Amino acid sequence: MPLVTATTLLPVPARRVWPLVRWDGAVGEWYPGAVSMTVDGTEKGALRRLRLYDGSPVVHRLEHVSRVDDAYTYTVIEGPYPVADLLAQIRLRADGEGQAVLHWTATFHPSAFHPQEGTEAEAERFVRDLYDAGMARLRTLLHQ
Repeated sequence: MPLVTATTLLPVPARRVWPLVRWDGAVGEWYPGAVSMTVDGTEKGALRRLRLYDGSPVVHRLEHVSRVDDAYTYTVIEGPYPVADLLAQIRLRADGEGQAVLHWTATFHPSAFHPQEGTEAEAERFVRDLYDAGMARLRTLLHQ
């Protein structure tokens, strides 16, 4: 099972980043391809629904919220992606004065529903590109 980790240093305080990346925050503003987002709940089992620019739905289910750290874990239960059983975590931590580090990790399997994209390397590249694009959009949003 591949593991993808994307990490970025953000030149703003963690308290400014958390409202954008938390489960019920502004994920829809920086998630790659998202044009809208709704969230139903903030406890385990809650659903976050994103609509992509092409009309495709992406549905995340909240699996765990840290009561100590700014972090949560979720599963992608629906989406047009060439992966299956994707379990992701977003974790934010302060890094010195005025900076934050965001870690976005995922484990998954290549999807049997996309045989043309079904190799592990291609699935890993897809997730890495998705996360890199999300981090870039987040950095742009923070600099506006």
